[in-house]
Amino acid sequence: MKQLSLSTSHMAKWFLPFFLILLLPYEASAIDIKGKKDKTIIDGICYSLNAKKETAIVLKSAEPYSGDIVIPEKIEADSLTYYVEEIATSAFEKSTGMTSVVIPKTVSKIGARAFAGCSSLKAVELPKSVEELATQLFADCSSLVDVTLPKSIRKMSTGVFKGCKSLETISIPLSITSLPHSTFEECSNLKYVDLPTGMTSISGNAFENCSSLEEISIPTGVKSIGSEAFKGCSSLKAFTFPSSLSKVASSVLENCSSLEELHLPNSVSDIASEAFRGCSSLDSLYLPNSIVKIGTAAFRDCSNLRRLTLPNGLVNIASDLFRGCTNLEAIAFPNSLKEIGSSAFEGCTSLAKITLPSSLKEIEGSAFDKCNSLMEVNVLGAAPPKINSNSFSKTTFREAAVNIKKGSLGNFQLNKQWAKFLDLIER
Repeated sequence: MKQLSLSTSHMAKWFLPFFLILLLPYEASAIDIKGKKDKTIIDGICYSLNAKKETAIVLKSAEPYSGDIVIPEKIEADSLTYYVEEIATSAFEKSTGMTSVVIPKTVSKIGARAFAGCSSLKAVELPKSVEELATQLFADCSSLVDVTLPKSIRKMSTGVFKGCKSLETISIPLSITSLPHSTFEECSNLKYVDLPTGMTSISGNAFENCSSLEEISIPTGVKSIGSEAFKGCSSLKAFTFPSSLSKVASSVLENCSSLEELHLPNSVSDIASEAFRGCSSLDSLYLPNSIVKIGTAAFRDCSNLRRLTLPNGLVNIASDLFRGCTNLEAIAFPNSLKEIGSSAFEGCTSLAKITLPSSLKEIEGSAFDKCNSLMEVNVLGAAPPKINSNSFSKTTFREAAVNIKKGSLGNFQLNKQWAKFLDLIER
């Protein structure tokens, strides 16, 4: 029994150093994955290693990162030094407990959505080595207040700051010529953006629902502004389109309910559908004669719009164009006008008088329906334009004075719909 006791003591002395070795931190050496040592975890950060190039990429970890993250310029593993050059796609995505991150100057590439959903991240400074902002890089970083973008940035991808609800101000580097789709969409606290003078395009939804944005200066060289680019910017009070622009995109300023001043240059020839729908504070507007086309519902529900002169070359008034413009008192139709679309002025309850040019051929259904103040209709042509039984409200048919060209009474009386007016008067 004594010999057994000595043997046990001897074994304990042999096993103690072995167990101490096992207890040493594993973070300093690579993890063997499928027989290839290419990944490691050091100070809580997961890396992919390239021994040949001696470079490392920050990877997504099994558990979300948290706290203050400091990415080093280089790491040591298996007696080799690796320089950290890249942050992988989605590396820190949805790390809701991460409060800050330091990115070293050795990092030149950051993958898409690398910091998306980091809802506690408040500030980020990117190094000069980074030249591209990947897709949705900081999307839904709802606490992000301070972002420093280096002059080295050459390209921005879609939705970089989408949903950054705490972001108040930002300056875009001079090298950026195009602002991509949804760059600042849903940045509801954004108040100031400095756009570079060399910018040539602003893509769709770029500032959609930036409800705190009160003013913005569009660079003079911008040739295109995409659909819904400023939709829902409900604090925006004035907007000037640059003289380099030829078309106003659909819903570009839709529901900008505080917009009082709108300036359109002579270069614009086309206004797309719903472009200014719901701009309920817009009082008056000058439409240059360069405009030959205005899309459906472009001014629908501009409830404060009082007076408007349409461009000389306009041929068609689209459906729903001024529907719900309840304060519209007067509108001047051009001599080129041939058609007034359905519900074009429906619900324009303040409209009291209209003069229809001799060029007009047709007024579609409900065009002036619910315009119960419309008591004077002047028709300049000898031939009555085509109308439907509901082109005007019942009140207008019943009570309005319809002034027609002398000698044309018979033409109107023989027209089944125009004959419904009870007061046809030759002038």
